[in-house]
Amino acid sequence: MKILERYTLRAYLGPLAWCLGIFVGMYLVLDLLGHLDEILRNRVPMAALANYYLTMVPLVFVQVAPFACLMATLYTLGNFNRHQELMAMRASGVGPFGIVRPLLWMGLLASALVLVLNEAIVPEAALVTDSFKADRLERPTDPSKSAKPGSAHPKKPHRVLKTIQHLAAYGLGHTLLYARTFDPVDKTMEGIVILQHGPNLRLQRKISAERAVWTGSGWRFLDGTILQFDSQGRAVGRPVRFEAKIIQAGDRPELLAKAESQAIFMNTRDLYRYIERLEAAGGATIRKMKVDLYAKPAAAFACLVLTLIGIPLAIQPIR
Repeated sequence: MKILERYTLRAYLGPLAWCLGIFVGMYLVLDLLGHLDEILRNRVPMAALANYYLTMVPLVFVQVAPFACLMATLYTLGNFNRHQELMAMRASGVGPFGIVRPLLWMGLLASALVLVLNEAIVPEAALVTDSFKADRLERPTDPSKSAKPGSAHPKKPHRVLKTIQHLAAYGLGHTLLYARTFDPVDKTMEGIVILQHGPNLRLQRKISAERAVWTGSGWRFLDGTILQFDSQGRAVGRPVRFEAKIIQAGDRPELLAKAESQAIFMNTRDLYRYIERLEAAGGATIRKMKVDLYAKPAAAFACLVLTLIGIPLAIQPIR
């Protein structure tokens, strides 16, 4: 490495470290202030709180790294331009690419680091932080503590975990499950429609149920009907009613609970496999997940792209 490249890297790494530290620190402080009431009310231990914020660091890093690269590039080259150092480099025979080459390599290295974090660490960290929020920060308060003095009936605890509306999930065996509402806390579903397809993706069976309850090993469907289809997709006979029936359809409740935002909990390979399973559903069912799939590598290379954008902005002539 040439002396000039080492000089440029030293001038760049300092602002980059400062920007990363400030951005990550501000994010964590704002999150702490936003959850301060819940932390004090639920008496979250300091050790658990420290582990939560340490786990959150890689999640925040992949989000702020592109902007840190942009700010560091603007500061470094802007400082060189202000002190006429760019002119001195050009006068000594160094071309424009030779000047910015260390910055481009750092932008590419930052993109590679973000890509590795997104694939190896961020999904697990997202699961840990999401579980911590659900268990420690967003859990309902004790109803006995929320009751007013002298009141006959204590207030019901505030439910923070929301019911998922219009859940759609595609599972093993070419089974498409739709639920009008899904409660991840009580582990119940309402308004269920299950479409079971054969290897050729032709509809074989349609199951409708008013309600389903998780038994611990499978879903128990209540007040429903089963309708069979032939190889041509035509209904065979009449729907068969049932009051209660355990049917192997649908994933575990903790997996279904992530159906609306599960892309962050999976790396690119897992998300690609999930989309392959979901492909038979077609249409808008998988459109958002494909966008999430393409966004993962694209977001990683934002560090390099913003570095490229910052270079011409920083070397504008000073009048």
